Amino acid sequence: MRVKLSKNASLFLRSEQHYLEQFNPRAADAVLRQLRTALRMLADYPEAGSPHATLEGRRRFVSGDYVLDYRIRGKVLEVSHIRHGRQLPPDLDAEEGAEG
Repeated sequence: MRVKLSKNASLFLRSEQHYLEQFNPRAADAVLRQLRTALRMLADYPEAGSPHATLEGRRRFVSGDYVLDYRIRGKVLEVSHIRHGRQLPPDLDAEEGAEG
């Protein structure tokens, strides 16, 4: 299955890498490797995440300290958001129209 990152997910990865590199470049590399591994695993096992509690058709996968929200459309796994688990979740309802 092909993985497609939304603009929000791509921006988060870049900003998280930049933030972590300021303090610990090795940690930044480790986090990006972990998230890439999680994305590859989801490409192979798209049902691995649990169904989203409030948004039908979305799934949520936790990888270490990070939460990935996604949906499956045909042969594409669309990652709408990636965030650190301590961050508040985005308002996915409000963004549904912008992505869909």
